[in-house]
Amino acid sequence: MPVVTCPGCGSTSLRGYTPSRRTERRNFRCRSCGLLGWSDRADLVMPDSVGLDEISVEAREAWIASKRTSTADAAYDEALDRLESRLGDPNGRRIYDIGAGDGLFLAHAAKRGYDVRGNDLIQANVEIAKARYDIPLDLGDIATLELDPVDAVTLWCVIAHVEDPTSLLQHSYDLLRPGGVIFLQTPRRTWIDRTALGVAEAAKGRLTHWSDRRIAPHHWLLHTARSMRATLEALGFVDVEVLPRARYSLDSLTYLRSMGVPAGAARGLAKAADGMIRGGIAPRIVLEAYARKPGALAPVS
Repeated sequence: MPVVTCPGCGSTSLRGYTPSRRTERRNFRCRSCGLLGWSDRADLVMPDSVGLDEISVEAREAWIASKRTSTADAAYDEALDRLESRLGDPNGRRIYDIGAGDGLFLAHAAKRGYDVRGNDLIQANVEIAKARYDIPLDLGDIATLELDPVDAVTLWCVIAHVEDPTSLLQHSYDLLRPGGVIFLQTPRRTWIDRTALGVAEAAKGRLTHWSDRRIAPHHWLLHTARSMRATLEALGFVDVEVLPRARYSLDSLTYLRSMGVPAGAARGLAKAADGMIRGGIAPRIVLEAYARKPGALAPVS
């Protein structure tokens, strides 16, 4: 059924857009906090897990190979530095990565002394994480797993992918020890997204390649700093810090081709996009947020 309450700030003042003529998807924007999202997702059913018969190890490895390794490494190191500024000495601290993918982030954390674990819905990811990094991942939704409390919970581009992000963040809050820290990264609403929706609206649902790619079955929500802060504070988190970042994890050519841009045009546009990213002038398309569960973090036993 259509979204009637903002998943970020809880406002009912939502502005609806004309459905895309390509996909028939209808989007909304919260007039209060600016969050953009997909309004009607009634036909989507999220699986508890995805087996190897649906997504193979080879398919996941090909997807992983399309990512910018250097971008991921820099982002992981910065996130761990910021976590340690809140947690102190990481040795023996327990960290749980929700939607851990191939386990690369947890491999970075393990090198710093964290006791690491995570989960993923895709069985191929669980097998890759074990084979590549000897990282243990639980297969299945966090809501179905019995877990011991941890000092830190991390979510790299996860909450935009789930049907009920508030519930997922509540589970994250419950998993933390008092004084524990959450880190998350999620797609950010930029001026490009707002402009693209305006163009599509003026064209009566045409010219929607950009908005169909950014607000889609794999990205249901584009947060603003205001909506992200409101979401975390409503759940009881304190010391919330929200930072816009220019993180481009997928290579530009793959991204443009996924939008339906012809190969010839995509190569030229990808070259220009890569230059903007290297020059530090590309839009800050993600938000990174840190917050703490109230209480005093107990020393490592």
